[in-house]
Amino acid sequence: MERNVLKKILVIRFSSLGDVILTTPLLKILKQKYPESQIDFLVKRQYSEALKNNPNIGKLIEADDNIDLLGLKKLKNQIRSGNYGLIIDAHNNLRTFYLRLFLNSTKHVFKKYSLRKFLLVKFKINLMKDFPAIAERYCQVLGKYSPPLKGGVAEGRGGLVPEIFPDESSKQNVEKLLNELNIDNDKKLICIVPSSKHFTKTYPAEYYAELINKFDSNKYAFVLIGKGNDKINISKIKSITGNNVYDLCDKLSILDIAELMKRCSLVISGDTGPMHIAEAFNIPLIMIAGSSVREFGFYPQNKKSFVIENRSLKCRPCSHIGRSECPLEHFKCMREIKPDVILREAMNLLFY
Repeated sequence: MERNVLKKILVIRFSSLGDVILTTPLLKILKQKYPESQIDFLVKRQYSEALKNNPNIGKLIEADDNIDLLGLKKLKNQIRSGNYGLIIDAHNNLRTFYLRLFLNSTKHVFKKYSLRKFLLVKFKINLMKDFPAIAERYCQVLGKYSPPLKGGVAEGRGGLVPEIFPDESSKQNVEKLLNELNIDNDKKLICIVPSSKHFTKTYPAEYYAELINKFDSNKYAFVLIGKGNDKINISKIKSITGNNVYDLCDKLSILDIAELMKRCSLVISGDTGPMHIAEAFNIPLIMIAGSSVREFGFYPQNKKSFVIENRSLKCRPCSHIGRSECPLEHFKCMREIKPDVILREAMNLLFY
C-alpha cells in the first residue's frame, strides 16, 4: 500500500467554502509525509478557486455544483481510472460514500461525530468539550501525527492555520477596485462579512451599522463583502452609515477576497467561509457566534482572533448548521451582543 500511496492520493471535500479552506493543513501534512506523491482534490466547482495555486495539489477535479446520479457515476469512473492508492473522504456523506464504495484503495474517512452533535443540540449533553478545531480533525483522518511537521504547517492558537494563495490577477483586480473607490490611503481598512447563509449566524444589520458609526470616519473605511442575497443586509447597512462604507457585494472572487483581506487591519464576521480566509493570513479577526458554539470546531485559530458569543443562553446551540429563524423567536444569541462589546474587542485587536 505504501508504494501506491506514494504515487497518487485523492482528497474529497465537496463543500462548503469554509470546510474546503480548512482542509488545506491536511494537504500540507500529506505532502510532507509523501513528498513524491501526486495529491488530487475533488471539490464542487463553485469552491475550487479556494484551492487554486495550492502547491500541495497536483490536480483539481471539479464536480458540478448540483451533481446528479449520472454525474456521480462519471466521477466514480474517473476516480477508478485514477488508480489512487489512498482516498481521504473529508466530507463523509452519502455521495462520497458512493464514490469510495468498492474501490480498491486504502480509505480514510473524516469522523463527523453526528450523534454527539445531536445530543449537544437537542439535549445540551456536551460530549465534545475537548474536541480540537475542524482543521485539526481533518488531519486526524491520517491517524497519529505531531503538527507542525519539520518545515511545516503554521501553528495557530493551539491548532492549525489554513492556507489560500491569491495570484497576480487577484492583486490587480483588487488594486483596480480600490483605486476606483478612491479610498483614502491614510485610513485603516476594515472588512465586514455581514451575512451568512443562515439567519441564526447573521449579526443584525442595524447592529453592524451602529458599530460602524462608532468608528472615526476620518481614520477608518469599511468594505462590505458578500454575494447574492447578502445584498439585502449590505444595502441596509450602507443606507444608515456614512460615506466611509463601500458595498463590494458580488464584485469579488474568492481569491480577490483573500487579496482584499490581506490589506485590511481587521475583519469582522459571523461563522462564515470568508472568515477562514482572514484566518489563513493571521489578519486580526472577530467572529460573532450566534447559534454556533466552539465545540463544532469552526472558530478561528489565528493568534490575532477573538470569538464573541452569548454564553448565558441555555438554548445554544439550536442547530449544528444554522437555522432560517430563531426557534424561540427572541434571537438573543445575537441581539444581546451589543455593538459596544464588539467595538471594545475591535480596538484591542487594532492596537494589538
